[in-house]
Amino acid sequence: MTSSLKNTAVTGLIWSAIERFSVQGTQFIVTIILARLISPEDFGLIGMITVFIALSDLIINGGFSQALIQKKQRTQDDFSTVFYFNVIIAVFIYGLIYFLAPYVAKFYNQMPLIDILRILAISVILKSFCVVQNAILSIKLNFKLRTKINLISALLSGTIAIYMAYKGLGVYALIYQTILFSLLVSVFSFALIRWFPSLKFSFDSLKVLFNFGSKLLFASVVRTIVDNCYAILIGRFLSIRDVGYYTQGRNMPDVLSMNLYNVLQNVFFPLMSAHQDDKERLLKIYKKGIQGTAFIIIPAMVGLMLIADPFVHCVLSDKWEGAIIVIQWIALSRIIIPISALNCSIINAVGRSDIYLKIDLLKLPLTIGALLATFSFGLEVIVIGNAIISAICFFINAYYPGKWFGFGAWEQLKKISPIIFCTLCMALPLYFIKLDNKLLEMILKLCMGPIIYSAMCYLMKVETFMEMCTLFKSKIKKESA
Repeated sequence: MTSSLKNTAVTGLIWSAIERFSVQGTQFIVTIILARLISPEDFGLIGMITVFIALSDLIINGGFSQALIQKKQRTQDDFSTVFYFNVIIAVFIYGLIYFLAPYVAKFYNQMPLIDILRILAISVILKSFCVVQNAILSIKLNFKLRTKINLISALLSGTIAIYMAYKGLGVYALIYQTILFSLLVSVFSFALIRWFPSLKFSFDSLKVLFNFGSKLLFASVVRTIVDNCYAILIGRFLSIRDVGYYTQGRNMPDVLSMNLYNVLQNVFFPLMSAHQDDKERLLKIYKKGIQGTAFIIIPAMVGLMLIADPFVHCVLSDKWEGAIIVIQWIALSRIIIPISALNCSIINAVGRSDIYLKIDLLKLPLTIGALLATFSFGLEVIVIGNAIISAICFFINAYYPGKWFGFGAWEQLKKISPIIFCTLCMALPLYFIKLDNKLLEMILKLCMGPIIYSAMCYLMKVETFMEMCTLFKSKIKKESA
């Protein structure tokens, strides 16, 4: 990569990472506090209906935003059209959810879900007002401003939610946290980004954007339904408590994995799209991204598996013990997600959203089949099956990058094999650390893990690690000079 391109990528990655992890880290801390104040059953009620809110968010925030980013020449009409379309769709979706709420509650045999779903769905309308503003910030790689908006919103909504939970409002603390966050983000987006729609709706613009965005949207809908099928079937055939364990158990892996996925999508998709006609430069960005992602996500997820037990007992309390096995296996399955982000980004960057959709449709029967085959055996077997399918999906995701650029699954594994080896060397001694004092065990593993991993990366001359060391040394020399 050229120096300017590298600086753009690094700056974008840093601020996108700060934005995602500061916001999600704040929300994660809030969730931990709420977990001590609220029962697993209350979390389970929210987990049962997550799929409806997630799908709604995708419909208003998915394909068209990506289409705006991928399009080379954008106009005010494009932005305004997407804005009005999203708001209209959001209102329609809310009406649909309001109508379907009693049927959802009957499906789960949980009548409180009627009011919960109807109130929570208000956030869908609120989120629709800031979709275009977020797309503008992504195009400009201005994640610094996004950080300010989302972090302030997370802190304020989280504080209010904790107060509500302390006052005994239970599940409604979780509901109003989501609504307040969406409201604050929309208000701050208009106030700080200073973009406003013009009084024009272009059907021609909608048609062009729809041609690309609809395939991404449909693929995202499929993927979200599949991912949330777990919570749906657990809620229907197991128990509310199991849904709570599953929902809370995947929180920890998702804080890192899903947010790293979003960081990579936010930065690499617009960056790759900008260089879609330069195959050599595009491939360099892609390969560096794969290696850098693996350097972070593999040891992090393996480390999370190793501290899951002491973390749950020390931080969440003993009532969440059923979530330990979920954390461990979901962490293993989530290793693949950030790497998939780059495989997906390069496919979309060259304008092949049809292939992106094809891949997700191919994975659909595998995931559904595994879920149907395992759900009757209990929560543990369900999450183990999910991890196995994730490994298979890695090869599916990497097929077309391999076909087009000669950098498929086996080439990617070969590239990151030193990182895998260093991670295993870290995991082996940590696995045998078992202490009666769970807090001490967690602290010891958290301290030893990075030291062992870094030492092994140095001995193995891992490319990403050595580049970081060189960058750090040059910065020290510059400051001392």
